[in-house]
Amino acid sequence: MSRSDAVPDAAYRAIFLGIVLYFALVIYSAMTGDVIASLAAEFVFGTIAIGVGVVLFDLSDGELSAALGGAVFLIVGGIAQFGALFTQSPALNQVSSLLVFIGIGLYLYVTWTAE
Repeated sequence: MSRSDAVPDAAYRAIFLGIVLYFALVIYSAMTGDVIASLAAEFVFGTIAIGVGVVLFDLSDGELSAALGGAVFLIVGGIAQFGALFTQSPALNQVSSLLVFIGIGLYLYVTWTAE
């Protein structure tokens, strides 16, 4: 992860704001039962996963590593989330969550083992 300076601060801010928006939508939809807020939260979840995956891919330099693996899991998980959103498939939603969970785990591993 030596290229972290190459990723613009705006990308990190956008991801942070996306995460805040996601949790705000989840809390709002849980409190009100608003289906549109729930669908919006799912959309934001997929967008965040793809965004973090792209940043992680950029940091990996395309080299075979845990960072690249995390990037692939996050991007595929984000795409699967969009598939689950549009098809309303519970199985695809579970697959998406699992892929994103693995991707975040690899991201944390890369972050904690970085020099």
